[in-house]
Amino acid sequence: MVRNDPPAVPPILTCLAASELLSAREDGETTAAEHASLEQHLMSCAACTAVAAQYGALSRQLRFRAADPIPNLVGAISERTRPAVLGRGGWLRPAMAWVAVVLFAQNAVALVGGRLDGADDHLARHVGAFGVALAIGFAYVAWKPHRSHGLLPFAAALIVTISVSAVADIVDGGRTVLAESAHITEVIGLALLWMIAGSPGWTRWTQWVNRRRHILPGHHH
Repeated sequence: MVRNDPPAVPPILTCLAASELLSAREDGETTAAEHASLEQHLMSCAACTAVAAQYGALSRQLRFRAADPIPNLVGAISERTRPAVLGRGGWLRPAMAWVAVVLFAQNAVALVGGRLDGADDHLARHVGAFGVALAIGFAYVAWKPHRSHGLLPFAAALIVTISVSAVADIVDGGRTVLAESAHITEVIGLALLWMIAGSPGWTRWTQWVNRRRHILPGHHH
């Protein structure tokens, strides 16, 4: 004989318990039995039905509220980016790579052998280390030109100070122009690095020159 058990009757809820289940239902945390008990309670309780309507309205408002305005940062980000400039046909990259090779060859002997005209072994190795490090930096820019802007301040400071020192040595008569001509490689590398980095400062310089032209006495538009 088959036994037919009567369907389970949902337990009767108090208003406090119903309120807790309403909150849990909005979070999707009620079981099937709890949902059935809650629906039965709402059928006979106008107060809890009103609370359920408020929960539903609040939930819809949170789900479909207008998104917060997001400022347009495209302009600010574009001004801070420094895209590499590779020249027509990309000639700046191989030119930079060639400068790196020449600079490395000029300084490798001083670094490894400690031989440099007019310097002892210790000083020669230091000078060679700076030259080789700069050659590696130039080679890295030839490989990843978008990194050029980060190397530019250090390379400019190093090469400018070296050039000033070379000019001072020539003026004092301690070195000849021919002996100091090896630094031309570094100056060429700095110029290429500056162009690959987008020639920073060039626009401001041209704007300043144009302003000066307009305020010169006797200038006519």
